[in-house]
Amino acid sequence: MDAFALIHGGGGSAWDWHLVAPPLRERGHDPVPVDLPSEDESAGWSEYTDTIVRAVGDRSDLVVVGHSLGGFTAPPVCARASQQSCSSSWRG
Repeated sequence: MDAFALIHGGGGSAWDWHLVAPPLRERGHDPVPVDLPSEDESAGWSEYTDTIVRAVGDRSDLVVVGHSLGGFTAPPVCARASQQSCSSSWRG
């Protein structure tokens, strides 16, 4: 079972993944749609990364999926995640 950190694009929210999360769950995966702190104009990549790392916690076998603007946080999330295995995917 993989955990999927699902990161929305600019102007989006975790709800953007409402059609993706259920099929992942049905296949035995652990989807984690994350709300970025985009309403905070002072938040930058570091705060976005912190938010995602906190949301995934100590899950292992992490797959990081970033849509559009959310894709910029995938590499730093993988670098900071405590998992043994992390892969990232970007979809524009």
